Amino acid sequence: MRMRIASLALLAAGIVSTAGAASIEEATFQKLMEEHAPALVTIKCVLKMKGGGQEQEMENENVGVMIDPKGLVMCSNSRLSGPLGLVQRLYGSSMGSFSVNPTDLKVLIGDAAEGLDAKFVARDTELDLAWVQIKEPGDKPLQFVDLSKSGHPKVGQRVISLYKMSKHYDRAAVVAEHMIGGIAKKPRDLYMAGDLSAALGLPVFAADGAVLGVSILQIPDTEEEGPAQMGMLRRMINSSEYSGAILPAADVVKATARAKEMAATQPTTDSADDDKDKTEKPAKKKPKTGDDDSGKESK
Repeated sequence: MRMRIASLALLAAGIVSTAGAASIEEATFQKLMEEHAPALVTIKCVLKMKGGGQEQEMENENVGVMIDPKGLVMCSNSRLSGPLGLVQRLYGSSMGSFSVNPTDLKVLIGDAAEGLDAKFVARDTELDLAWVQIKEPGDKPLQFVDLSKSGHPKVGQRVISLYKMSKHYDRAAVVAEHMIGGIAKKPRDLYMAGDLSAALGLPVFAADGAVLGVSILQIPDTEEEGPAQMGMLRRMINSSEYSGAILPAADVVKATARAKEMAATQPTTDSADDDKDKTEKPAKKKPKTGDDDSGKESK
């Protein structure tokens, strides 16, 4: 009888302990939501699309994150160009030749119905990041995520992404749990955490609130994949792998500094033209073997 009572006591203690752990987890999610969800903004634009001898326009929404109190917003470069831009980024040349140019940029903060006019700053196609600046942010500092306060995760560590749903779901903020499953060293340092496609271009946090990095769509170079059809098939099979990369926060900070430097030397523009304002470095020159392909930008 005493053994049964002792067993029941241990079971009850386990239930209490589990409940306590659950309440801590809920508190962590709630804290991240309260502290950082206001820094998530909606970027509205008009996409001008060209391809197959036709031109079309459509409205598009994308989620970005405020990264300084004066209105600098960062987002996924792939998602800035809308669904077609994302598909083109994922499947490359196998999707045919067309261009998508985001124009008439506006940034919606919080529950605001009207967006603030914004200008395109720069993009880094290699890192899948783009930056947009609110033209008149006002005198009051805007709520932002400080990327300089970062941490370094380990394999097996729990991490949390934060993103916003579409207009259909009232642009509700969502937190989601992931786990660092590995750390890649090529083509650069990346934390791998499974499918983060819902949070592309947005920060990922540790349980203590430290920013670990930003989720990006990391696509291999086409020359690594062989024929276009095989490349497309490989990307379809491995799509979750490509959308599960977290670029360390320190690298995002450096890329943002490069974007600002480039913007300071470029004329102001209100659109994200595919042919300009890129921050990536030129490709390395190759020895001449007939046709000279040196100096082309890496994609």
